[in-house]
Amino acid sequence: MNYIEIAKGGPRNRGSLILKKDLLRHLNKNIPFYRSVYTYDKDAYEFAEANGGLKNYFGKRGIDNIILDIDKGNSSNEHTRQKAIGIIVRLEEFDVSQNSIQCYFSGTGYHIVVPNSVFGFTPSDNIHYSVKSTITKIFPEADSSIFMRTGIYRVAHTVNRKTNLYKIPITIQELFDTDIDLIELAKDARIGYPYSEKVGNAEMSKYIVTEAPRIQQSKKTTEPMDIVPCVQKMLNIGPQEGNRNQTLMRIASHCARHGIPSEYAKAMILHWNNNSLNKDEVIEKTEYVYNRGYKYGCQDSIMHEHCQTRCIYFKRKDYLVDVKNVDDLQADLASRLTTDFSGRTINVGKSLGINADCEIYPGELVTIFGPTGSGKTTFAQNLALGVDFKNDKINIDSQIPCLYLSLELSAWYMHRRNLQIVSGLDKEQVTENFEEVYNMHKEKLGHLVIQTVAPNLDQIQQKVRELQPAVVVIDYIDLISTNSRYMGEYEQIKQVSHYLSNLAVNMDIIIIQISQVSRDYSRNEALDLYAGKGSGAIENASRKVIGLNGQANEDTKKVGMYKNTDGELFDTELVWQPSFRLRRT
Repeated sequence: MNYIEIAKGGPRNRGSLILKKDLLRHLNKNIPFYRSVYTYDKDAYEFAEANGGLKNYFGKRGIDNIILDIDKGNSSNEHTRQKAIGIIVRLEEFDVSQNSIQCYFSGTGYHIVVPNSVFGFTPSDNIHYSVKSTITKIFPEADSSIFMRTGIYRVAHTVNRKTNLYKIPITIQELFDTDIDLIELAKDARIGYPYSEKVGNAEMSKYIVTEAPRIQQSKKTTEPMDIVPCVQKMLNIGPQEGNRNQTLMRIASHCARHGIPSEYAKAMILHWNNNSLNKDEVIEKTEYVYNRGYKYGCQDSIMHEHCQTRCIYFKRKDYLVDVKNVDDLQADLASRLTTDFSGRTINVGKSLGINADCEIYPGELVTIFGPTGSGKTTFAQNLALGVDFKNDKINIDSQIPCLYLSLELSAWYMHRRNLQIVSGLDKEQVTENFEEVYNMHKEKLGHLVIQTVAPNLDQIQQKVRELQPAVVVIDYIDLISTNSRYMGEYEQIKQVSHYLSNLAVNMDIIIIQISQVSRDYSRNEALDLYAGKGSGAIENASRKVIGLNGQANEDTKKVGMYKNTDGELFDTELVWQPSFRLRRT
């Protein structure tokens, strides 16, 4: 594992692999410089060369250093320093010598670094699962998100252009000394810092999380304990011509839902496959299911086909609904906190360039509301297309598979607007050169499908099962047909919102619904949480509520996060551009 991935200028400029020993040759203190948390072998290097980076690479990774990341967030400088000191004290309690610890001040937070020889993680395709689980368990105050499969961090002696401060190495004594002004020190690189080799002695090897679920042998394959009968039947029957890929996805989904590491799932499915499908295809499909969080329940057509009367879910048909004891709940929490959600979230705060916790996760219903002309549809399109509002560009890494239900605007019109957004061109430019624009930018649209026929709630659920998107945008909910024609407006909105909220949880996807403001709302009033149509129902059902305000003939649009169940509120302004791409002021 001699290679590392690097990114010069910013995290988005990643994709190149270099030999770790050549890292210093690439450093320029005045250019932000990042490297991968993990190390790679020649196979990964060749993959990156052939594919322009490591996206969709699921091979082995190693790790050379364990970074305990202490973010400042909204804390004071002193509180952040005390958290870093606490990490040092904790390491010493585990008999880790100070000679095995290197500290860094990032300009705001701290990196406490120990060599992997302190732990002894071995290279594997699931090392991120083990490292993240271990650090979350032992050092919950550290930010373990850095250990996701594609994690990167800024290299020492390089600048953060937002703060103009450098990441600098510091001694443990300097960390403890309150008289030392670290911010003053970080105004320049510490090139001459006297490094010493850090070597551990496996002091924390016994704390590594490696547990895997129990395994038992079946007639046909190796399978997890307590497997549901429908999946057990699939395993016993083996791969059937014409339905192999779909069955594979259901088996992999079941394993993922029950916490089976992907390497065990792949071994089991390869045994089930019995050389029916190409080995690489099986591995790729299994990893895809794990990364996208696919879930299938009793109502799925293939699961239903293999339904067994002995199943505890047979009468209820509610495999997606679990009653859990406290141990189950703790396991779910651990799984949630250690899951790599890359490719399945929308980081609104990051896209807007706002230092706030505003990330949308699978299982959440988000409502966007505002008066006519405020830019609700445009804002939703921009989110779906991965717009970086601060830097006025498309971030492909922020795009996730999306089903967009455009129930008010036609498909061709939505497509033209999407072409404008990804290209940055106005209506006339796209209209005159639509074929050329499409050919140049179609790779930025491949994650998106659009439906314009107004569905009912059951049809939405069926379409989600069929397409398995990571996010569904419904524009807008007033146009969804319900079976309850005698309901009033508020009751219909309540029914739709609560149905979509349950669907988001059960299918483990993001659902964004767009709604109008209440008739009682006046444009002269300041927008708030209660201005939306059926606001009470929306507020109760939604994990996040985003409001937009602004006149149709005005370019400036106000955006506010009015409800954020597990994060922060914010408000900012966006500027509408002729390309329909919104830009933060």
